[in-house]
Amino acid sequence: MMDLITQYTYGPLLPVTLLIILIGVLAYQIIFSFDIFAPLSNKPISGPFISLPAIAFFFMVSLISLQQFTRQEDARQSLSIEASSIENMLNAIDVNNVKQQKMKVLLNEYLTVSLNEEWIGSLNRVASPQINPIIQKMMGIIYAPDFVCAQNHRDNQCVSPLLGKSYADNVLTLSNAHNKRIQLGQIDSSPVRWYIFFSLAFVSALTTTAIHRANKISAIISLTLFLMAAWLTIALITLHYSPYRGPNSIQPIPLLDVQKNLLR
Repeated sequence: MMDLITQYTYGPLLPVTLLIILIGVLAYQIIFSFDIFAPLSNKPISGPFISLPAIAFFFMVSLISLQQFTRQEDARQSLSIEASSIENMLNAIDVNNVKQQKMKVLLNEYLTVSLNEEWIGSLNRVASPQINPIIQKMMGIIYAPDFVCAQNHRDNQCVSPLLGKSYADNVLTLSNAHNKRIQLGQIDSSPVRWYIFFSLAFVSALTTTAIHRANKISAIISLTLFLMAAWLTIALITLHYSPYRGPNSIQPIPLLDVQKNLLR
């Protein structure tokens, strides 16, 4: 369900708004409709006790927000590493080596598939089946016995040991950065934390209303203010649920720049 609504930039706002309204209506109806809460009109619950569910709710908000912020930063770093690895291989000293030209062709294929199928096609939720074969072909080239020149041997058919090591390191880094990007793009399907999240919001709405059981106007005002704060925090979290979706989603600008330079 979350995967479906996050396909749209502001898609999560509708279900969040409906849930917040439902929580408010239920909290109000329960407090003012059941006789068990009638004594609260004369003997209201103490303020410090009332604040505990709201504190727990906003504490969980901070935890989830921290997780989302960490994922966002990890995604930016992974994209930077991925682009840098490709750029390092493209900027390597060109000795007119045929295998170096093959590496450039494979890097162009990697960029094309990654941008079209992963960034545009699935928003980095699913890895393209073509990426691993491309990376394996790169590894097959750089780990071939004749890719690196033997000792005291130099020609245009091989590269220096230092350059060969640079290629190997960058391909491994590229593979790891790609896997990290896909991992960050896969949305957590576990609904448990969201059940806890909205349950805390419901309990907080109940206690906020209960403390004003003697005055319906005060109860409505307090409940409305709490629900507005809850809506703002939950909406902010859901809009940043994935690093590659939402209004502040990460865009593959570094990869596009590398591709433009490659095609010149």
